[in-house]
Amino acid sequence: MEDKMISINFEKCKHCTVCINRFKGYCISNENGNPKIDYMICNQCQKCIAICPHQAILMNGKQPIKIEKPLRIVADDLKEFLKRRRSIKKFKDCKIPREVLLEIASVAKYAPNQNKNIEIIIIDDLELINKIDRSALKFVLRLYNIFFSMKFLTSFIQLFSDSLPTIKKKMEFDLHINKHVVKENTQGLYLLIGNPKVPVTESSAQYLLSTMIIYAEALGIGSCLMDSLKLSINRALAIKNALRIPKGNKVLGVLAVGYSNECIVNIPQGYEINTSWNRKNTETIVE
Repeated sequence: MEDKMISINFEKCKHCTVCINRFKGYCISNENGNPKIDYMICNQCQKCIAICPHQAILMNGKQPIKIEKPLRIVADDLKEFLKRRRSIKKFKDCKIPREVLLEIASVAKYAPNQNKNIEIIIIDDLELINKIDRSALKFVLRLYNIFFSMKFLTSFIQLFSDSLPTIKKKMEFDLHINKHVVKENTQGLYLLIGNPKVPVTESSAQYLLSTMIIYAEALGIGSCLMDSLKLSINRALAIKNALRIPKGNKVLGVLAVGYSNECIVNIPQGYEINTSWNRKNTETIVE
């Protein structure tokens, strides 16, 4: 049996056809009264495992955990929790236990995603984090020199990007004031690794990161997404080799974590996401 494969335990299967009826022959069909998985179609979403009343469908041969009673989450509490969460840019100089870092990574498997081949590298070696930081700073310096050392190139780029002055100021802050890209006292980095050529890999990685962020917050651990590190690591062969990132794979996202050294006392107001109902131009609808 290949890794990350869904299988059926026919000793437990009662031929109730719940899985067959749910997927209507798409990825699970009826073969002489038995469910048959089409592995060419199956994207390992594990919905069949979740709905099987007899726990007869397994992932990698592992028995699912039976849900004995419904879980009640108070909506107002969850909303308040989400409203108070902020990205943390300064952490305390306090080590996070490895078992906690591993727990945050392990919860990512419950995120909605359609690619089960994303790998997570956990980095808690401060020397390695500093090495990644120095490499990222060199990367920022190279970009800064490319964008802003030649006036004609800067003027050309500005024709297509109104945000160039903002980018310039941020780069100068990292290079001359902060002198770091990695956030202060970062205690851990999560690197999500995968092959971006595989469909939905990039989007799946973001769902994993979001799930990890929320769970880390519930454990009292702050976090910050680090797109700058994603870009720099993907262009630093020495770092990729040091991390043993397979050829063809890339860093899909980076999450920095640590105990917050910031005091969040307000929930910002004034920003709303533009929302509309059934937004459509009836003249363009073709029946």
